[in-house]
Amino acid sequence: MSGEMGGSMAREAGQSASRPLEAITPVEIFDHLKKGVLGQDGALRYVSVAVYKHVTGKVPGNILLIGSSGTGKTTIMNNIQRLYQEVPEYLPFRAMTIINANLLVDADRLEFRPDRLMAAVEQRARALLGGRATAEELRQAMERATICIDEVDKMSSVVAGKPNPLGVVLQQGLLTLMEGEHVAYRTHAVTDDGEEKPVTLDLDTGHMMFICGGAFEELYDQVYLRVTKPGSGERLKSHAIQTADGQVRIEERFSLADFLKIEDLFEYGMVPQFIARFDNIVLLNDLTVDVLKAILLKSYDSPFIRSRRYFDVMGIDLEIEDLAAALIAEAAEKHSRTGARALRTIFGKIVNRLEFDPEGSNRLEEGEDGRKRLRITADMVRRVTAA
Repeated sequence: MSGEMGGSMAREAGQSASRPLEAITPVEIFDHLKKGVLGQDGALRYVSVAVYKHVTGKVPGNILLIGSSGTGKTTIMNNIQRLYQEVPEYLPFRAMTIINANLLVDADRLEFRPDRLMAAVEQRARALLGGRATAEELRQAMERATICIDEVDKMSSVVAGKPNPLGVVLQQGLLTLMEGEHVAYRTHAVTDDGEEKPVTLDLDTGHMMFICGGAFEELYDQVYLRVTKPGSGERLKSHAIQTADGQVRIEERFSLADFLKIEDLFEYGMVPQFIARFDNIVLLNDLTVDVLKAILLKSYDSPFIRSRRYFDVMGIDLEIEDLAAALIAEAAEKHSRTGARALRTIFGKIVNRLEFDPEGSNRLEEGEDGRKRLRITADMVRRVTAA
């Protein structure tokens, strides 16, 4: 029975892989990812190419995602995982893990801990292979991993103008892995005699894909001050903004993508050799009102969709006026540093009373098929957002 689950996975991969991996183009990957990620088409094109490079094994496709909180970094990572799950040919690549950057450094010893990263990858690989995986099956699954490291911006080599040794240790350790290092990783696996014994895996990290992400909030402030400094020769761009109520105003908007230079990252505290290991540095867009409205109405995990599922249990259909959705998105857009997360806060204030006591809200209407209906109106949104 040695490697029974791993063997079945290999057979499943062989049976389902009707196309060579090279035939699944970046355009097709993009179309899959776009189903779950709204408003970040430019970033998704880079991500799609990176995934294609990884699964075909020709060249590394490591990428660095930079974007304010709530713009979709974690959403992109989750949808890469969904892509691996939904495309049969990607079965061997499903050992994907997301880990926080600060977990990879031992603060007391100032030591990079790749074993913690490999342990997270192993856990995911074993979930795919089953409990009786052989050493070779484990090695192959782990070497095909996609590793997502979140909050890498918190490991800058400079904090508050002072050197940060932890940041240097992390960046130096990660760049070594991204270059392609052979890591001796101790674990246990089924051996030729059918017994599970301690083994040491020789893992080549050059076959792994690394996606690092962070909000880099201080970077936004740093570049903004550089651009708006008198005599900089640069100026913010003016945009005509139409409000949900139809009014038009002119605003100057700062977008990091318009002004970022590679030297800004070095000044921020990112080690040049670390940055050089990324195939692309991808800046996520700040979310516009139209995108936030689409996320509210269409995203599976949006607060409106989740609340609609909640009311469905009670036999109530939850609806929202188009203008109400636009007003919520407009209010969320003002919180550019929290992005789509602001939708949850604003929508929660509106819907909480209805969720608590729909019968006592005096807003229930008779709907079709004997079901009742609740409608979120523009007036309800205005009362909350004006408070």
